[in-house]
Amino acid sequence: MLRLWPDQLSLAIAPDRIVLVRGSGGLRSQLIAKAVVPVAGTEVGWKPALDVLAKTLATDPQWQNAAASVVLSNSFVRYQLVPWSDEINSAEEREAYIRQSFAQVYGEVASQWVYVVSEVSRGAAWVACAMDRGLLARLEETVVQAGSQLVSVAPHVMPAFNSVRRTLKHKDCWFVQIEKDKMLLALISGGHWQTISSRKIVGEHWQQELPQLLDREWRLNGLSQVPRDVLISAPEAHQAALDGAGKWVFQWLRPNLRYGLAGRTDAPYAMALGD
Repeated sequence: MLRLWPDQLSLAIAPDRIVLVRGSGGLRSQLIAKAVVPVAGTEVGWKPALDVLAKTLATDPQWQNAAASVVLSNSFVRYQLVPWSDEINSAEEREAYIRQSFAQVYGEVASQWVYVVSEVSRGAAWVACAMDRGLLARLEETVVQAGSQLVSVAPHVMPAFNSVRRTLKHKDCWFVQIEKDKMLLALISGGHWQTISSRKIVGEHWQQELPQLLDREWRLNGLSQVPRDVLISAPEAHQAALDGAGKWVFQWLRPNLRYGLAGRTDAPYAMALGD
């Protein structure tokens, strides 16, 4: 049974690893434990990672009996910007509209997904995220079996972007999020998301390719004007000085680590803590 002030268990689930950070409950949280558990093998999909998570929670008491918040790798999430519709009058109609939009791209498999949609001002496009229903069911079962409560599940981009959005103040910019083998690239203009896309990457080569990727992204979307500022959320990357060729201004974002964690040594825990 969870206490009045339960310990907080922050989890990140990625294809190659499980990240766990436990903090004490109460107003002055302190770090209790942290770990990065590798996911071995070549099988694709979320099942190997969930198998590792289940074994870790079941066999190690330090990860049990807590309030669990989970961040899912972008490798396990599909994103779309779905145009606003004045004909949508209820949450049920919006979900059906979002589901249809994904089905047009991914086909019948979209019926097996669960959708999360951002709240936006009237007229702005919805940022929609799709996650496998089986993943979420297995995740909740695994957490409950460890005596914990699943408090939240978030796609990686959302907490990372929310940690910096207050400082933007409707500033037009690009937002780039880097995982081990995945880049997410989004354009924010007028306080609203204008584009969002993801692509596979290899090592640190993306740093040399990013200026060309930005050029291609805005040309593909037919944008006449684009912001020059590019915010990069990549806690584990080697933060080299990027060449913007006089067109792009790059800014590396610092991870918002908690519990006294900081610096390059603790960068692998940033995703679990929302960065």
